[in-house]
Amino acid sequence: MVSLRLTRWLMGYVSFSVIGGSPERFLNHCARSGINLWDIRGGANCGACVAAGRYRELRPCARRANAKLKVGGRYGFSFATKGIRKRRGLVVGTLVFMAVLYLLSARLWSIEVKGNTTIPAGQIEAELKELGVVPGTLKSKIEPQILQQKLMLKFTQIGWLSFNTHGCTAEVQLKEKIDRPQIVAQDNQKIYNIKAAQTGQILSMEVYTGTAMVKEGDAVVKGQLLISGVVEDDEGKSTLRGASGKIIASTARTLTTEVERKRRVSGPTGQVVTRRSLNLFGVRVPLSLVEKPIGNYKTEGIHTDLKLMNSVLPISVYEENWSEQQTVDVTLTKEQALVEAKKQMAQKQKEELGDAKIVSMNPSEQIDGSKLLYRELVKCEENIAQESEIIIK
Repeated sequence: MVSLRLTRWLMGYVSFSVIGGSPERFLNHCARSGINLWDIRGGANCGACVAAGRYRELRPCARRANAKLKVGGRYGFSFATKGIRKRRGLVVGTLVFMAVLYLLSARLWSIEVKGNTTIPAGQIEAELKELGVVPGTLKSKIEPQILQQKLMLKFTQIGWLSFNTHGCTAEVQLKEKIDRPQIVAQDNQKIYNIKAAQTGQILSMEVYTGTAMVKEGDAVVKGQLLISGVVEDDEGKSTLRGASGKIIASTARTLTTEVERKRRVSGPTGQVVTRRSLNLFGVRVPLSLVEKPIGNYKTEGIHTDLKLMNSVLPISVYEENWSEQQTVDVTLTKEQALVEAKKQMAQKQKEELGDAKIVSMNPSEQIDGSKLLYRELVKCEENIAQESEIIIK
C-alpha cells in the first residue's frame, strides 16, 4: 500500500469533482475507457483522483454524461518541483552538488592508525603513501589484502593487521608482537679458564669450580690466569672443568676526554615567520600571504586533523614556523669547557666502568691550544674475573 502511494506521488495525480449531469454515467464511461480512478466519492460532492497524465481523457466521458469537471488539487513530485524547475541555476547547482558528492564519496579522505604502541603512526602512513594510499585515492584502486601483506613485511614487529574502509575513512587496525623472553642455551662442551680483565690487586676471591692460581693480596696484570679449568683429584689425575668464580680487585685507570673550545654555533635570532595552509580534500589552500623566507631558517611543522564526533574529516590545518638562525664563532671559557668535559666523562664512566665501585677520583685539566684536556685517575673495586675458553684439539 505504501509503495502504491509512493508511485502515485512520484508520477503525479489530480483530485477532481464532477458537477451536474449524471455522475454514475460518467463513472461507467471511465470504466469502459480503462481509466483507473481511486478515492471515489459519491453523493452531491462526487469526485475522485486520477493520474495526472490521464486527466484529459476524462473530458469525453464528462461530455457524454452532460457533466463538468472541476480540479480540486494537484499532487506529486512534478507539481511540488514546478516552481523550482523554473530556476535553472538551482536545478543545475543541485545536480552538480550531487555529482561532486558522488565523486568525493568514491575516494578516501582520511587514514586512521589504531593499535600501534611502539611503531609511530607517521611511519605507517608514510609507507601507505609509498604504496599509493593517500587522501584522495580512489577506493576502487585499493586492494586491502595486498596492502596488509606489504605492511606486515615492512614492519616485522606487527603480529596482526587489517585494512578496512568505512565510508571515506581508511582504518588500519594492528596488533604488535609480544617478544618472547630470550632463552640462553648453555653449551656444556665449552671449558673455560678465568683470567684477569684488568690489572690490580686482589681483595677477595670466591672460587666455585676450578683451581685457584692466585691468592688474596696478590697483584695481577691484565690477562693473567686466575682460576684454572684443570682440576687434579686425590689420585693425581687431572680433569678439565669449566672454571668459575668471583675475583674482586682494586684497580686504577685513567680516563681522558677533550673539548674543543673554539666552535661555530648556530642559534635563533628571535625572528619567526609563520605560514598556514588548509588541506581540503587533498588540495592545499594557503591561508596566509607570507612567502617562503630565504636564508638560514629552521622549520617546524604542525599538522592538525579536524574531527567531528571522533571521525577524522578530510580537512586539516598545516602550520609552518620558520625560525631564523645565525651562525657565530664562539670561544668557550675554561669553566664552560670544563662543565661539558665533565658531562662527557660521566658518560664515559658508564660505558667503561660499568658496575665497578668507584673508590676515589683524582681529576685534572689542561689547556692545550684551543682544546681542554680533562683526565680522571679512577680507583675502583670490581670483579675482574673473565672467562677464557680452552681450545681442545
